[in-house]
Amino acid sequence: MNRRRFLGGLAATALCATARAQEGPRLSIQGVAFQAYPLFVSLYGEVASPEVEFESKSYRMLAISGGWRAVVPVSIDARGSHQLRVVSRGQTVAERSLSVKPRDYGMQYLSISPSTLASYDDPQNKADDEAILAAMKGVDDSQLWHGNWELPCQAPESTGFGQRRLYNGWKKGWHKGLDLAGWEGQAITAPADGRVIHKARGIVNGNTLVLSHGLGVFSVYFHMNSFAVGMGQSVSRGQQIGSVGGTGGFAPHLHWETRCFGGPVHPKAFLQLPADWR
Repeated sequence: MNRRRFLGGLAATALCATARAQEGPRLSIQGVAFQAYPLFVSLYGEVASPEVEFESKSYRMLAISGGWRAVVPVSIDARGSHQLRVVSRGQTVAERSLSVKPRDYGMQYLSISPSTLASYDDPQNKADDEAILAAMKGVDDSQLWHGNWELPCQAPESTGFGQRRLYNGWKKGWHKGLDLAGWEGQAITAPADGRVIHKARGIVNGNTLVLSHGLGVFSVYFHMNSFAVGMGQSVSRGQQIGSVGGTGGFAPHLHWETRCFGGPVHPKAFLQLPADWR
């Protein structure tokens, strides 16, 4: 190679490097911006400790090879256009406008005993829920799962995710999980690789288990009959973690939730993930 060609090659390399630097970080958002669905946010490029800002909340991005990732929840009440920003050291490094699409999750009218209804407002029930959220404040930095998730219980769906609820004609709520009509004692398996971060007995939730799957993603299990795993234990997809029950005063079934940084999202969104998130 002659000197002129060599110097020309160096100049071309320098120009490419300059062009890449001028392009700045590249933002990728996968998933559908439905109410109560997760957004799979990636940022590629050299950025210092970025955070995602969406719906007036901030979510820490976690490092991957060549960039950063976060799974961001869309709230069930989100409507219209929202700006998603990635911020580093107080400066916006990438942003995208998203139009949140409404979902009709349906309405459910429930008649339950006054004592059961009162238990929802019991301070201990509120403490049970707060303990679950507190456990989710610790985030596993790496993505623990590999591949699409699977249902934790092979049973028909009895109550869908997101249904608005009216208890005894006046008390409002919404269903933050997916109910699977398993029989008492039926195996519950981990839908994805993860780690046990919370075990408890709630007065409404019954026997409760929480798994961390990394990147701020968690799964929650209520009304279990028994546990098959211990605190801090790592679990693999398909491994039994407990059995179906009716603890908390309900007929046997599994109430299964998925949450991103504590925000409830539709569990079925994880059954078919974007290709590079599997």
